[in-house]
Amino acid sequence: MSVTLRHPVTGEIKVRDEGWSWSCFFGGVFGAPLFRRGLHVWGAAVLVFDITVLIVECIPGSKAASLYAWMSAMAIAASLFFGMKANQMATQRDLDHGWEFTDRKQQWFN
Repeated sequence: MSVTLRHPVTGEIKVRDEGWSWSCFFGGVFGAPLFRRGLHVWGAAVLVFDITVLIVECIPGSKAASLYAWMSAMAIAASLFFGMKANQMATQRDLDHGWEFTDRKQQWFN
């Protein structure tokens, strides 16, 4: 399903998906789907995290391997989180920036 938003000043229409986001679950490499949804802070956090994981992966030693395993588990948890919440966060961001639902019946999480 999706929701339709309208900007009150420009009249621009935007359609946002709701529910699970497969692109944020599988394609969360370097935060690209988050940047595309306008979630720049979350996208930057994922970008920094992914670069850190790449650096840790190149360090030899058992402590680095343990850290890499924990960071991999955190990445899986983040993928699940963004898969569940990214679409809702993007819609909420648009609402916070002045966009409005085109239909009053679409106000599903306010």
